[in-house]
Amino acid sequence: MNVLVIGDEHTYGYGLSEGNLSYIGHFIRNVSRAGRAVSVEAYAHLTIAQTIATLAQLPLNRYDLIILQLDHTLIQTATSQVARSSGVTIPIFSASDTFCRQTATRKISDQLKTIRDALLSFIFPSRATSSISVLLNQLRPYRHNVLLLTPFSHLEPIKQWLRKRSRAVLLQEADKRLVSVFDTDSVIRPREEYFLTNDKEHLNAVSHELLGRSLFDFYQSAPTIVTIQAFRRE
Repeated sequence: MNVLVIGDEHTYGYGLSEGNLSYIGHFIRNVSRAGRAVSVEAYAHLTIAQTIATLAQLPLNRYDLIILQLDHTLIQTATSQVARSSGVTIPIFSASDTFCRQTATRKISDQLKTIRDALLSFIFPSRATSSISVLLNQLRPYRHNVLLLTPFSHLEPIKQWLRKRSRAVLLQEADKRLVSVFDTDSVIRPREEYFLTNDKEHLNAVSHELLGRSLFDFYQSAPTIVTIQAFRRE
């Protein structure tokens, strides 16, 4: 079974101590325990535009399952996404503190763009959802092997609002195209017990395990995924 995974640092278990699996690790372990050999190809830290470009270069017909863990940037417009991914950012100043200030400024700018696009989604839905629409249209021929994850919860109020808005857009757009979506909100909530200590963004080991097991259960029952049907006949 060939699995393609595209997501953020949660896919490889950022912040977890040695011996703890990421949610993808738990998912794969459950598939293996069910009696099927698994090969995983994973990509992390891609924007929506970079994800679209990467998918265009991969032989998608060779994967039995394509898992996409999306984040709040899915509600940015296609124009914003192209602008952000059109070049490669490298440190060009010798003073590290100067580069750090520039990086922080970029992050704030990106967040403001996302908030802008989220607000636009209330007024101009078709424009604000164009990025996710392009992605889902690209995956349409393989939708029976695609499993989308809604953005993970966040403890910061503004970022959590962006994730809630992104979740709503993703559910709506995926439903139009009959693509399976695993709602991570059904497992992970914006409360401290789900996150690493003193970290408002990254999940702890217990959350990864809960998420991985729940994802496997959903995969077994997802009505639009045909791969598991062949799996059950084996």
